[in-house]
Amino acid sequence: MITYEGICKKIGFDPIVEGKRLEPSEFEDDSRESPFKNLSIEELEFLTSYLIKNKHKLKQYIIK
Repeated sequence: MITYEGICKKIGFDPIVEGKRLEPSEFEDDSRESPFKNLSIEELEFLTSYLIKNKHKLKQYIIK
């Protein structure tokens, strides 16, 4: 069974609580690996749905 907590453990952080800021780059940088690369399609769909349902908690991602 897929859980949000299980996904957080797999990617190494809680996207809602901790977030991950990526520094902007002037060029494409393939040296940084996405923490989401090891998630299955089902886990990615679950995470997307979960974050949409909890978007009110994602204030650190809002650009003003």
